[in-house]
Amino acid sequence: MNFSKKAEYALRAVVAMSRSVPGTVFSIQSLSHNERIPLKFLEQILLILRKGGLLQSKRGAGGGYQLARPADRITLCEILEQVDGPLDILPGGGSTSAGLSSVFAQLRGDLRAWLEDLTIADVLQREQQGGAGSFEI
Repeated sequence: MNFSKKAEYALRAVVAMSRSVPGTVFSIQSLSHNERIPLKFLEQILLILRKGGLLQSKRGAGGGYQLARPADRITLCEILEQVDGPLDILPGGGSTSAGLSSVFAQLRGDLRAWLEDLTIADVLQREQQGGAGSFEI
C-alpha cells in the first residue's frame, strides 16, 4: 500500500506543528520552507485539514494555521483519510478471489485500527526515543 505524496506532506506538516507549544500559529511560508513542501501544494493540504477540523486558521498579521486539538487527540488515520479518502488496499479493483478479498478486508481493518490508535503524540514520542530524524512513510 502506498500513500500519496499529499498524505506524506500532510503528516509531515501536522507533526512539525505538533513539535511546538500548543496554540502556536504557523505561517504557510515557514511550514513550506522548514518541511520542504511546495507552497501551493501545502496550501491545498492545510485547507483540507482545516475543513476536516484538524486545524484552525487565523487571519491577518501573524496569521496562519494552528492545531485544532492536542497531538494526542489527532490520529494518523484521520489525517490520511481526510487527504486521500478511505483506506483501500484491495488490489486489482476487486477482481480477486473470495479468499483473497477476505484476507485484504481483514488487513484493511487491522491497518485502519492500528492507524486509529496511533496519534501524532505517539509519533513525537517515537522521534524522541529514536532521535530526531526525517519522517518518511
